Amino acid sequence: MVPLPDSSEVLAKGLVREWFHDRRVVLYKLTVATPEIIAVWAEAVQDCLRTWPRTSPYLAIHDLSQPGISLQYAALVNFDMMNIGVTLEGRMACDDLFDAEPLWSARVAVQFNLSLSGQTNRTLMSYLNRDHPSIKYKTFYHRGKALRWLMNLDATETGESQTVNSD
Repeated sequence: MVPLPDSSEVLAKGLVREWFHDRRVVLYKLTVATPEIIAVWAEAVQDCLRTWPRTSPYLAIHDLSQPGISLQYAALVNFDMMNIGVTLEGRMACDDLFDAEPLWSARVAVQFNLSLSGQTNRTLMSYLNRDHPSIKYKTFYHRGKALRWLMNLDATETGESQTVNSD
């Protein structure tokens, strides 16, 4: 059973933001990938981070599970899919926010589907990831498992991939 959001909003045609667990987890679901939508997403993440309480970790899901969307998205972001800020400029802006608050942290779950493109992109993440020390990423095929990892429930026993690190 797919967990239902507390609320949702359309940010652009093809991009929805959903909130879970009393706004402690934000999910961005991409269903259409264009440069304009990617730019809206990057700005929405930065706006969200600017107002996120610094006493709580930023917990997000980037849902790329719509069939075919992960490859389109990958091409638009130069295969930098484990990126809290979505675009290169967004990553740099987000890194600056976390650099200014060294005790603040984030976890970002990237959700793919079980199609060949989803599996390929998930595999690529272990090779292309660039980590910020305060931001952890993990890939998932199932939203429920992503939410459990974000909320620190079953953090090591989700049946999904191991945390992608750039040690």
